[in-house]
Amino acid sequence: MFSDLYDYVSLFFYRHWPSVEGEITAVRILGGSGRLLVEYSFSLAGGSYIGESGYPWSVDTAVVNIHQRLSVGRSVTVRYRPDNPTVNKLDRSVWEDLEGL
Repeated sequence: MFSDLYDYVSLFFYRHWPSVEGEITAVRILGGSGRLLVEYSFSLAGGSYIGESGYPWSVDTAVVNIHQRLSVGRSVTVRYRPDNPTVNKLDRSVWEDLEGL
């Protein structure tokens, strides 16, 4: 239980974590919840890891624009916690591409 809380709280400091290049493996638009979910994978010397990050999605946003900017196979920057890479998050720069759509 304490480790889950630590993992959650540590996400607030993700901008200070090391980064690595990853690859988008899936993009989902969850219409009911109004969220865009991006799944990705990345590798470090110790192995391969996966993750997912969400972003608020506007119904007015054109789906085709999202899939052009966040297509499967696209390279993305992933931030990971140095002591536990399973705790990771997409870098803010990924979402900046969507602002203004």
